[in-house]
Amino acid sequence: MLTLCSSDKSREFWDTRSRTDYALLRREVARWTDQSVATLQDALDDADWDMFRRSTDVVSEFTGAVVGFIGKLVDNTIPRTTIKKFPNQKPWVDKTIREALNSRITIAYNAGIISGNTDEYKSAAYGVRRAVREAKRRYGRKLETQFQQSGSRSLWQGLRMITDCGSPPSGLMSADESLANKLNTFFTRFEATSSSANASSANANSTSANGTIGANNGACAEPTIEQRPLIITDSDVRNVFKRVNTRKAAGPYGICGRVLKACANQLAPVFTDIFNLSLTLGIVPSSFK
Repeated sequence: MLTLCSSDKSREFWDTRSRTDYALLRREVARWTDQSVATLQDALDDADWDMFRRSTDVVSEFTGAVVGFIGKLVDNTIPRTTIKKFPNQKPWVDKTIREALNSRITIAYNAGIISGNTDEYKSAAYGVRRAVREAKRRYGRKLETQFQQSGSRSLWQGLRMITDCGSPPSGLMSADESLANKLNTFFTRFEATSSSANASSANANSTSANGTIGANNGACAEPTIEQRPLIITDSDVRNVFKRVNTRKAAGPYGICGRVLKACANQLAPVFTDIFNLSLTLGIVPSSFK
């Protein structure tokens, strides 16, 4: 019969967490390989972006169709796998230890039961202990590297490894598009007022008191830098996509940074059209809010 020592009983007494806190965690992640990225790039090269542009004149619908198509290609091209994390899993446990436990001890134990010879099982158990020592050394060197680096990100990452304290996944507070439109209207009210005031003052200055054109005699003035429309080129978008930080979470449009960085050459033309159309119409697509 299994008995508990005093320390175990004290731990059970003071541990107020429920059983759900110790549940097995499953997380689905994408497996990015060179082959899968090349397949995704080929699929985006063959995409007919003009078809989406001709299908609608609304910038939000055009953007939504493009973003949805890219997400569908990513789901069909990039394989995904489920990672299991046990509540009592040590931070130094990696693939080598799990393989040693499954392939060495289990097979050696079953063979020892059949043959009656436990020498192979003992050697396999020693191999597992040796793998654990090596894994602990690798984990220690990894922590030292985290603290020796000068970046704040590596420092906090090392502290999270030691304390085993991970930030909970954050979700969207609200996905309502009307809230985004209200916030845009609220924060741009000053710009709208100033632009209308500048336009009225410019019209008043261009017309004299008797209603005739002023000193320019009807000739159109050269537009200033502020009046010239902003035009975004493919190279601008491509350079921005190639500098995307892949560690950051995806935006409201749902395209992860790895896709934008790996497929910058394929996605730059269509997103250039979206950005220029949005600037021309003065409308932000709902997928970007």
